[in-house]
Amino acid sequence: MAPVKGNIIAFGLFAAAFALHIVGGATDQGWLFATAVALIGVFAVAFPLVAVAAGRPASRTERLTTLMMGTVLGIVLSTSALWAANGRSMAWWQAPVAIVAVLVVLIAGLKLWPGRGGGTSRPLKERRSS
Repeated sequence: MAPVKGNIIAFGLFAAAFALHIVGGATDQGWLFATAVALIGVFAVAFPLVAVAAGRPASRTERLTTLMMGTVLGIVLSTSALWAANGRSMAWWQAPVAIVAVLVVLIAGLKLWPGRGGGTSRPLKERRSS
């Protein structure tokens, strides 16, 4: 259940940023629009990490499932954000850039946040001896 819960919460945060960008654009508040667009970008590329943080999976399998689901959703949302930034026009480079962006943020996040990505925070040598 944690994988679904985490991804739903992460999508809720993305959707809230999306709604905020609509409000900012409709009310002609450039600062609000720009802030919301930045949040959309952050939530899109960091989607798998946000899903893990929000879902708090208990087991390694749940963490990996959350990360896999979140990675797919993050790539889709990042590609959509790039489509919007490109004048709502699809280009060949959008999907590859989205894939690379999500994976780079995911790998960096897992390196900085040990124990949350399905690995462990204990050093390899210590794990082998137990």
